[in-house]
Amino acid sequence: MLARRCWVACAAILAAAPLSAQDYVWTDNRPDAAPPTGIVADRALPAGAVELRYIFSNTKFDGVQFGTDLVAPITVLDFYDSTPFQRRDRMHRAVLSFGASESFTLVVDAAWVDRNRDVADEQFFIETSAAGLADVTAEGLFQVYEGDATRVSISAGVELPVGSTDKMGDLLVLQEQILPYEMQPGSGSISAVPGVSAMHQNSFGTVGAQIKARLRLNDNDRDYRLGDVVEANGWLGYRLNDFFAITSGVRALSWGSIAGVPDDVDIGRDPGEDPIFSGGKRVEIPLGLNVLMPEGGLEGHRLSVEFIWPVHQDYDNFRIAQDWGFSVGWQKMF
Repeated sequence: MLARRCWVACAAILAAAPLSAQDYVWTDNRPDAAPPTGIVADRALPAGAVELRYIFSNTKFDGVQFGTDLVAPITVLDFYDSTPFQRRDRMHRAVLSFGASESFTLVVDAAWVDRNRDVADEQFFIETSAAGLADVTAEGLFQVYEGDATRVSISAGVELPVGSTDKMGDLLVLQEQILPYEMQPGSGSISAVPGVSAMHQNSFGTVGAQIKARLRLNDNDRDYRLGDVVEANGWLGYRLNDFFAITSGVRALSWGSIAGVPDDVDIGRDPGEDPIFSGGKRVEIPLGLNVLMPEGGLEGHRLSVEFIWPVHQDYDNFRIAQDWGFSVGWQKMF
């Protein structure tokens, strides 16, 4: 249901493009032509073109939420032995795109993640951390429509289970244990990654929409599989001049519960180790700035920054609430 509503919202953003844009011809040489920092595989590249992207993101989680309500962390101890109450996720992400033809582009997306989590019970407090290579995604992007000012693409990809699912750490016990699902860099499962993107441009700016899913195809070697994920983005880039554009929009995520209970976890110890009712939904509002160097020694280099605030969170069980986040990015087409 959330995915359907997000897709309707994204379609509405595209439909709101001014009619005067009908006579405009698309160009990549504008600061608003690139989507906000966290959106990749959005359009096909020219044949023979190579694009490199680097993205750094930092997300802060603070407080405990159940459903749509924040609750006191001590409430969790009525149901579990300990309660997580803070988390920080950092990601270094590299994206390589290659225009194999005018209508087909290959995209490879890899990341290094670093997660930090605070957990407490009635007597003790401990900080746990885990870092490593995340799962790698390879996508094929097909441009199915190219109008004067409009680009529409569909994508089909696969997420390869490169990331670890057995990181160890302290969990208020006397020895190291397997860390909870949300602390693991990888999923351990092969996932299908379908998607569709559309962008429309006029003399004032660019509007775009993308919906993408991650569909888990198998249980991992610890006998569980993460829930399927659907992410929908709608955005608007308003061109201030040849160098700067302001970006904003809406971003929505929905994920299902984890299937399977590994033998090496204690579901009563920590809500992060309990796969039952582990799904959720979140809606975020991003606000960013794109910078394009159109000439000189840095010609073609793009820089971007984006801040993100959640406006709606709904979790099926006790979870650490997202507080805020930001990302910075660089990209260059050769």
